[in-house]
Amino acid sequence: MRALETRGLKFSAAAEVLLFFALVYAITWTICGAYLLAPKAAAAVLGPMKTGSVVFFAAVYAPSVTSIVLTLVLGGWAALRRLGASVVRIAGRWWWILLALVGYPLLWLLIAMIEALASGRGLSSVPYGNWYSALPLVIAGGFVFHDAGPLGEELGWRGFALPRLLAIMQARWAALTLGAVWALWHLPAFFLSGLSQSKFQFGSFFFVVVGFSVFMTLLFIHTRGSVLLAGILPHMWINGVSKAGIHPIDWVIIAIAAALVVFGGRLWRSEDIPAITSLRGMTKGPLNAV
Repeated sequence: MRALETRGLKFSAAAEVLLFFALVYAITWTICGAYLLAPKAAAAVLGPMKTGSVVFFAAVYAPSVTSIVLTLVLGGWAALRRLGASVVRIAGRWWWILLALVGYPLLWLLIAMIEALASGRGLSSVPYGNWYSALPLVIAGGFVFHDAGPLGEELGWRGFALPRLLAIMQARWAALTLGAVWALWHLPAFFLSGLSQSKFQFGSFFFVVVGFSVFMTLLFIHTRGSVLLAGILPHMWINGVSKAGIHPIDWVIIAIAAALVVFGGRLWRSEDIPAITSLRGMTKGPLNAV
């Protein structure tokens, strides 16, 4: 009976996450597709597609809005309260919380210092002001609200999809699967000149985003499913550091993520966070993260 119940919960989690992915893609790709197929007509009806426009926010907020609606429809107000609790949850060992708070910008400070020493320029050549002055000003200026990514996406990717993926597959595969889905979702933006992604190559972007998903999944399983610490804050740093003149290196992100996937070992195991298997059947116990 227990085995049948477990299989049923996993099936429910799989069905829900697939429905979520389908709806999110349908909303965002339909909006972007209108501008690709009939740009003049779309602009006349919906306004220009550019960063910060109303239609831009409608496309980018699809993951979070879809997660809220699905959670309410499938699980009711109790499930919605649990989703909301994950957005404000601060939990886990102090070093995981510290990593979530400042790990990403500090990584690039360390890389900048190593580069300066390796090139013989010395540590005095590192533009420290980018970290202690420019970056705080970017964040203090309300970047998390101006940039649609953190709030518009993370209730969906980390709040709704990741717990269900963790319920039906190993944590490594959940990280890679979500990373691939998350990266591919951005694809239409690379063909719209009004959006920042149009300036980049999709190939490298894809692997970098999968790498980010690896980091964020580890944060998620070690902060007891905190969407704040594993989703919103890291996403804010990922999008915000370049605004402060800090330039991440793609191959470093990919290499570190690959090493964590292959050699992470016990980092991918956790027994102390809620194993959310579906909106209708939520249990507490070890994650399927071996």
